[in-house]
Amino acid sequence: MSDRQPAVDLTALDRLLDMTGGDVEFLDELVETYLADGPVQLGAMREAALNGSAGGLIRPSHSLKSNSANLGAAHLADLCRVLEATARDGVVDGAIERVAAAEAEFEEVRAALLAVRANR
Repeated sequence: MSDRQPAVDLTALDRLLDMTGGDVEFLDELVETYLADGPVQLGAMREAALNGSAGGLIRPSHSLKSNSANLGAAHLADLCRVLEATARDGVVDGAIERVAAAEAEFEEVRAALLAVRANR
């Protein structure tokens, strides 16, 4: 049995839905924007990691961290938090592996968010 948390905490989505007065269409727009923007941020992170650019890792990892946290993707947010923190310290060692982990987790999050939408 795994002690791994789900890719998306559904209570976070419920809170967002409550905050929007139950506006499912708005929540769907948020999710669509997140799913479209995530690969862009991950691509920028991968490029920065491959180029050894700590500075280039900061903004996209911060953006994906915040957006992931808002949608209940805590594990992905934590992976991005570590990337951002180490980049702020000027450390790029291991960044490629951390970006790869974030990319894999994003796919888990994507699948979970699409499943939630399909099951509505």
